[in-house]
Amino acid sequence: MLYYSTNRVSPTVDFKEATINGQAPDKGLYFPEKIPTLSTDLIKNLKSASKDAIAFEVMRPYVGDEIPADDLAEIASSAVSFDFPLVALDDDIYTLELFHGPT
Repeated sequence: MLYYSTNRVSPTVDFKEATINGQAPDKGLYFPEKIPTLSTDLIKNLKSASKDAIAFEVMRPYVGDEIPADDLAEIASSAVSFDFPLVALDDDIYTLELFHGPT
């Protein structure tokens, strides 16, 4: 996966460079060239999947092969190591309360 600067002046970079730099040299934010879609299998199994497994599958397309799968699974697990309740806002509209986490 490549990332471009939102200012569109700096060259595209890979995940590692975008993460290490944090901000493009042209002061833009790095953004993925493509927003991946979630697999049909993942969507079908969301209710039974662990939050660790969901986090891993969501993160994997953005990282590609730049982080070994075992390491990424560990990172994903630590990223979702807190409770984040699913709260109904309206009929068929829900949100995750992510503010309960460490950041």
